[in-house]
Amino acid sequence: MISSRKRNKTAVWISKITLFIMIFSMLCGCIQSSEGQKAVQERKESHASVSQSKRLPPAKKAVNWLLFEAENGNMPMDYLADMDDPTGNTYIDLDDIIDELYASEGEAYPESELYLVRFSDDGRRIALCRESQDLNYLMIKIFDLSTTKKLYEFKVPNRDYVVMSPDLRKCVYTDDAAFFYYMNQGQKTKALGQLNDGSYLDLPVFSPDGSQFALVNSNHNVLIYDLSKNKQIQQIKLGIEGIQIEQWLYNDQLLLSSYDNDKSYMFNIQTGEKKQLMKATDSPVITLDNHRVAFLNSKGEMQQQDIQTGLPIKYSNLFHRIGYNVSPTQWVQTTTDLMKYRKTIPAQKIIASSTLSDQAGNFYAARNIMDGDASTAWCEGVKGDGIGEWVKVDFGSVQELKGFELINGLAKSSNAFQANNRVKRMKLEFSNGQAIMVDNDFLSNEFPGSAIHTSFVKITIEAVERGTKYHDTCMSEIRFF
Repeated sequence: MISSRKRNKTAVWISKITLFIMIFSMLCGCIQSSEGQKAVQERKESHASVSQSKRLPPAKKAVNWLLFEAENGNMPMDYLADMDDPTGNTYIDLDDIIDELYASEGEAYPESELYLVRFSDDGRRIALCRESQDLNYLMIKIFDLSTTKKLYEFKVPNRDYVVMSPDLRKCVYTDDAAFFYYMNQGQKTKALGQLNDGSYLDLPVFSPDGSQFALVNSNHNVLIYDLSKNKQIQQIKLGIEGIQIEQWLYNDQLLLSSYDNDKSYMFNIQTGEKKQLMKATDSPVITLDNHRVAFLNSKGEMQQQDIQTGLPIKYSNLFHRIGYNVSPTQWVQTTTDLMKYRKTIPAQKIIASSTLSDQAGNFYAARNIMDGDASTAWCEGVKGDGIGEWVKVDFGSVQELKGFELINGLAKSSNAFQANNRVKRMKLEFSNGQAIMVDNDFLSNEFPGSAIHTSFVKITIEAVERGTKYHDTCMSEIRFF
């Protein structure tokens, strides 16, 4: 038998060993748990890191700009309008773009010798042509619109016209005998031959990839010319008189218009299928993705339409509202920031000598004249035509002004513009003591001579063009640059 003391001692040792084993097991469990949590955390962090590296920044959405020609009997202007803004307030005067690019060149020729040839379809580049009586050639200049830098330039004999390819790398031009020539990135000119009967001249239209071009001859046939093969490869009889090719779209589609019947057609080069798109009176243009078409209706009003559904897309054309005749000429779908070319000197404070009382939810405060919304306006508030009334724009510090752009009258609608007075002549006074009188015939006005340095501009109404119904004189928007 084991003695009582031995049994007690053995029990104590067993208890100690058991306690030791329990503590050891707990420690191992804690270590494993800690390592497991660490491993899970590392996997989470690793997964997050991998996911983060795979997550790309959101793609920048392309803006649907439309290039317009505008004419109101005075000075014509070209401008780009953001067609995704239904108000018509987002636009850029083409001269603003040309001014910036001309300045970036730093050359001595007059800026007036530059004019637009076309934008590249992706809106990243622009082709400008310099034409001068002192030169016996045209100088084509290609600029990067993101950097304003000139990429390259090349000379073209001063002939009838120059047509650029969509990527601005190729051009076709003719002389007086309708003999066609081709040039690739300013390299040596290649003669293409006389592609029509010599008595009828039509502007060629490049294919989207620039490898071919098409034109219409005097028999109303479409001729397809392959530049790589240096020969005509197709002749298509359409049976439509007065036809003109407006665009060569993707999937071998031609946009055609007939000036004899005021209709537009889509024509498939490969299948020969032809279908009427709509009635249009002037130069319809289609987006590169074939989703939208812009055109002038029978009233001369600009409209845009969804091609797939046939439904109109709302757009309020600002320049049509203020009496300009406008024609769409080219869609530019681009992620390039073109608004950077529209320079504006902001105001710190705007006050006026008088203001028309608020009416039917409409407000005519002085601040409206620089709120970026052409549907709002400052209108003077005295009896009569408002001769002598003024609005003062304070910049808060001395600024260099080269000119201004004025959206005259109450431009929220065509009817409102016609019904109310517009400013015909105004006096501009500056903080440096200068004062000039401006006959407001043009939308954009550059100051004569050098730029003016001033901390404010006071605009006083000197003469008006009367409205058909009211004698309130209004100005919708002014921009100083």
